Amino acid sequence: MLMKSFIIITSLSGLSLLFSGCTTQREKIQEEELVGVWSGILFQTDSKFDSLSILPKTNPHTLNFFKGGKRSSYSIESKDDQLHGKNLPELRFDAFLAEDSSSLNGILTHDLWVQSLSFEKRDHAWVSKISKPEIIDTDYRVYLEFFRDSTGVIVAIIQSNTENRALHFTIDQVLIDGNRIDFKITNDRFSISALHNQDDQTIQLSYGNSGGKREIALTKLPNSELEGYLPRTTTGKYHYQVPDPKGLGREVASLDEVGIDRSMLGFMQKMNSRKFGPIHSLISTKNRKLVFEEYFHGYDRNYLHDLRSAFKSIGSLALGRAMMKNKELSVKDTMLDFYPEYNITDELKKKISIPHSLTRSTGIQLEDEDKMQWEYEDWVGYKLNLPMKHAPGKVFEYSSEGSNLLTGVIEKSVTSYLPLFPYQELLLPMKIKEFLMLTSPKGRGYLAGSFYLRPVDLIKFGWLILDKEKWKGKQLIEEDWIEVSTMAHSKGNWPKNSDYGYLWRLLDREIDGKQLRTIEAWGNGGQFLSILPELDVTVTFTGGNYNLFPEMEERPFSILNEYIFPAIGLA
Repeated sequence: MLMKSFIIITSLSGLSLLFSGCTTQREKIQEEELVGVWSGILFQTDSKFDSLSILPKTNPHTLNFFKGGKRSSYSIESKDDQLHGKNLPELRFDAFLAEDSSSLNGILTHDLWVQSLSFEKRDHAWVSKISKPEIIDTDYRVYLEFFRDSTGVIVAIIQSNTENRALHFTIDQVLIDGNRIDFKITNDRFSISALHNQDDQTIQLSYGNSGGKREIALTKLPNSELEGYLPRTTTGKYHYQVPDPKGLGREVASLDEVGIDRSMLGFMQKMNSRKFGPIHSLISTKNRKLVFEEYFHGYDRNYLHDLRSAFKSIGSLALGRAMMKNKELSVKDTMLDFYPEYNITDELKKKISIPHSLTRSTGIQLEDEDKMQWEYEDWVGYKLNLPMKHAPGKVFEYSSEGSNLLTGVIEKSVTSYLPLFPYQELLLPMKIKEFLMLTSPKGRGYLAGSFYLRPVDLIKFGWLILDKEKWKGKQLIEEDWIEVSTMAHSKGNWPKNSDYGYLWRLLDREIDGKQLRTIEAWGNGGQFLSILPELDVTVTFTGGNYNLFPEMEERPFSILNEYIFPAIGLA
């Protein structure tokens, strides 16, 4: 046996890092041993607590957190059936108990995230598990595939389902030396190398970036376990099934029953072709009935998916709900009326009104969202203190922080914690019990994105639009709000000169030779809710085509235009 030492020098964000090590030299890897898909966890996070309980079931006064068998106890204060944890260290607990104590719903805020809690009765207490937040770096699974190109040379692809890995780098060349594998990649801010362990048939992957180096154990997946890497693992002809009505709160139907031609299903045979990239789900409804629901790359109905900027449109609905609760709240109000704590003297800023935030025309200089989230605690203050670039209402500019200014408008008009308000007033009435929401270090809910929801629950907001803000006959938002918020108020910049409402995109799409108006919510990566009022249809996509422009729109919309819309038109 030979001993081999090695040195890797790579540049990570301008810093030279030196990795060194020593390993036993084995016989050169047989290339056929490598061919296939290898998989492992790149990141794995944990929750601060495993579960919590509050007791007794009626008139609760004690809150217990549990982690690894250890308990931490705190007091609860109660007012008007609202429960709040007292003196919690870097935590916030909010809940509301039904008048007859038959149910309890609540949220937990920790580490800048708010998550819903699902309580069940147990003995004399209410008990809820605390789930690990499903944010992008949670259990981030990476796949490394080796295969031969057309010339017979071993090449490799590295990817994940959670996001577009190729955005960071692609692998140009695979170099094999004994049991060591090196990779030439397209971005010198990253480095990857690997060692093949013949004894346990694993690959130890070293992955380096500006955050340091991680070691990942990869195992080779048999063909029967490629779910997650491939969009679909089933082979042969696709067999359509009517969606499961369990937990939906509305009816389901077959495509045939609602008159959608089965030619719509043609794209399912092509999902493994890599043509569409990482699309995670596709859900469609007609006549307020769920008729199609499929998930890809290992996702399923119960996974909470990041809606990104599609959540901005839900923020518009939350504002409508706030207006219904507080009749004095008006779109004529100026933004600074809700932020008196900031000493803003700029006369142009004093003219910014609520509609300017809703139509992305505040005129404030565009923010650096990454800089804001990493370097500032007060995200609202960061935006408000940027200089004015245009007069309010004159220029459409896509701004996340411009829409996030609505945070204070909602909170102060209804005197409620923002994550708690939409949960109690919109989600729960529509039987949506699970969500995850980002908050700023200042404790403000973030209205611009990073809101996680089951895709099958996103369609309910489409139904809310179609039902003129009613849910099963109950008026959740004033009917005239849907009319004004889905009316064209400005012109967007993508698609060019498209109409834009109050945080809703308004597009004309061709179906059966006719131009039909759609109401749409869009989010980075391929999060889309498309509502067609004239046909009583909604189509929802979620995906991981992050920061790929225009692919993130073109890939799902090619399915929409080539398969779904023609099938609807054939009805």
